[in-house]
Amino acid sequence: MLNYGLKIVNAVTTLHHQLHFRPKNGKQLACICKQELSLLTKKKLKSLISLSNKSNTYNTIRFNKWISLCIFNLCIVALLGVILRSKIVFSLPLVNYNHLLEAHSHFTFGGWVTPVLTTLFIYELLPESISQRLVYQWLQGSIAICAWGMLAAFAVQGYGAISIIISLCFVLVTYLFGFIFIRDLVRTKLASYVKLLALTSILCLILSSSGVIIITYIYITQSFDAIFYRDALFTYLHFQYNGFFTLAIFAILFNLIEKRTPVNAKRNIRWFSILLCVSVVPSLFLSFLWRDPNFWLRLVAITGSILMLLSFYLFLICARLFRTIYKEETLILRFLIFLSMGSFMLKVFLQSFTIFPLIGDAIFGNRPIIMGFLHLVFLGFVTIFILAYFIKKGILLSQIKWTATAAVIFAIAVILNEVFLISQGFATMFINGSSIFPWLLWATGILLFIGSILIAIARFKTRRYF
Repeated sequence: MLNYGLKIVNAVTTLHHQLHFRPKNGKQLACICKQELSLLTKKKLKSLISLSNKSNTYNTIRFNKWISLCIFNLCIVALLGVILRSKIVFSLPLVNYNHLLEAHSHFTFGGWVTPVLTTLFIYELLPESISQRLVYQWLQGSIAICAWGMLAAFAVQGYGAISIIISLCFVLVTYLFGFIFIRDLVRTKLASYVKLLALTSILCLILSSSGVIIITYIYITQSFDAIFYRDALFTYLHFQYNGFFTLAIFAILFNLIEKRTPVNAKRNIRWFSILLCVSVVPSLFLSFLWRDPNFWLRLVAITGSILMLLSFYLFLICARLFRTIYKEETLILRFLIFLSMGSFMLKVFLQSFTIFPLIGDAIFGNRPIIMGFLHLVFLGFVTIFILAYFIKKGILLSQIKWTATAAVIFAIAVILNEVFLISQGFATMFINGSSIFPWLLWATGILLFIGSILIAIARFKTRRYF
């Protein structure tokens, strides 16, 4: 994939070579880049970039197309969130809350997280000779069509014949993507731990469909068994959040820094990756503790909790070894990475300690805390990391003021969202709730929407340079 940041450096270096001036070191070059970006007109910058890289391949055009669509979809997800929270504090008779909630959740998975991760998998992990194959365009297009189909169908009818059919089509497309991608992945020369994480994440994406199929069966047969439904829902969410999302993020991260990773750190990364992958299945049973399972199921859950804590320990060791790489990044990137990885550590810590009945019962019986945990992973860990990755790779140009503004506003909104959701959960446990929290969450939803719009603007401004 074309590295936008490298194009700018090459363009500026070319200009200074023409002026018979060569930067003495990397710091001097970085300083020159900043000066030139502030002085060059847009027309001149476009011309320099065009001179530095004339091979704007179809692969790059396709990548840009899918990334831009994903960012647009993120704006739609944020807008739906605002409407849902508006329904709680205002009377909106035209809005069916349950239908829109289903549309929001399905489009979040199908319209934002799944396509952005599969796009990065295709164009970042696979060599260009493979990623440019037409089959991946058809698969990405099918995912997009199904996502928008689910959005429309669930918003209009909730769980009905059309929405169920489209959901199952989406599942089948992910099966096909998984088969083709894994076949191509094993042939690459990626680091072994990157392959392991990427392969396991796709397997978790496929396994998560078991929850969707069971929920679909429940609605078709109208056999509304509350325990059966909840277990199916938790199975789906676990394999998505703790499997597909988490493992995919680390596969992308470790692939990005693989060449800069110290030799002594690679061994720890390998063991961290193995433990994280192995912990996915046994930690699933932590989600079943709410119904007080038998001894053997609890034993498996305890095993999953121990494996997660061990992976947490190895992650801390890896983080300490990456301090040099971390300090080399810009302030905004360090802030976003700190927030994302901090969310991951908090997720693992909270999830592991649900093994204790006092904590587990309090969490599984408290909807705001469950929502806080889901948003912690989806927004705090996954979306913030993707935003940082976009900035690092030049997908969002860091020198454009819109990018930094968008990143800060969106990150602040994510932090406030978590604080208010968790506070609402504790308030529900100790003081029977408070009417102030729906308003605070509504305001935070608006801030998230504003942040997503600013991200889209930053993307548009970045595209004008390339």
